[in-house]
Amino acid sequence: MKNIYLNTGTLNEVFNELETSFDGVLNSSNNEFKLALDTDFIKGNIDVVTFINGITSFQVNMTFLDDIALSIESPSKSSILFAYCTEGYFKHSVGISGPQSKLRKHYSAVVTSKASVNTILHFKKNTALQFSLIQVETAGLANTINDPFISHLKKTFLNNQSNFNYQGLQNLKIAKKFSQMNSISDKGMSGHVQKKDIIQSILNMEIDNHTDTLIKISRAIKRSALNHINDLKTKYSVIKNYAADSIYSKVITSKNRIFIK
Repeated sequence: MKNIYLNTGTLNEVFNELETSFDGVLNSSNNEFKLALDTDFIKGNIDVVTFINGITSFQVNMTFLDDIALSIESPSKSSILFAYCTEGYFKHSVGISGPQSKLRKHYSAVVTSKASVNTILHFKKNTALQFSLIQVETAGLANTINDPFISHLKKTFLNNQSNFNYQGLQNLKIAKKFSQMNSISDKGMSGHVQKKDIIQSILNMEIDNHTDTLIKISRAIKRSALNHINDLKTKYSVIKNYAADSIYSKVITSKNRIFIK
C-alpha cells in the first residue's frame, strides 16, 4: 500500500507537483493539461481542461501497480464534484477512517461537502481504470458571480443541503457526450469551445436528473394528461369517421332498395 498526498492549489501547481513527484511528462497550453505517467506503480494519462466559468474537466486513464490511497485536501465548500466511471472501479471516503463507497463501471456520483476533511481515493493494484470528473467552483471567481448556469447548479446541489452524496447508474447519454468530447480533434479556441459546450450539456443533464421530485411528478402528470387528451382526440376522430361511414352506408343501401322496388 502506498499513500500519496496531493496538496490543492492552482492546476499549474498541482500538475507541476505530479510531474516532479512521479517523473511524468507534462504538456500544457490553452487551459489544457496532458500528463503522462510511467512509474513502478502508476502508468497512464490525465487530461484536464479548465474553463473560465469555474468548471474543470478531468479524464483519467490509469493502471495502478500497487494499492494506492490518494489523499486530496478538502475542496472548497462551494465546489461540486461529478464523477463517472467507465472502466474498473475505485473507492472514496471522507478521511482515511471514514466509510468507503465504491464507484464502479457504468456508475456515477455527485459529491459536495461542508467538512474540512481530506478526500481519500482508494485504488486497487493491477486494476485498469478509466473515469471522468467534472469539478464546478461556484464562488470566488469573477466570472461565476452573475452566471445563471452556475447559479442553477448551486440551487440544485448546494443551497438545499449541507452535504450531498448521490450514486446511481450512469446516464448513457452522458457517456456518449464524453465519447464525443474525447473524439474532438480541433485545436485551439475552436476545440476549447466545443469541449465547453459538451461539458455544459452534461451538467444540464445532471440538473435535470436531480430536479425536485415534485417538479418531475408535475411534468409527468402534464405529459400523461396531454397523452390522454391526444388519445381521446384520436378515438373521437375514429368514432366520428365510423359514424359518418355507417350513416353513408345505410343511406346508400336504402336508395338501392328503393331503386330495386
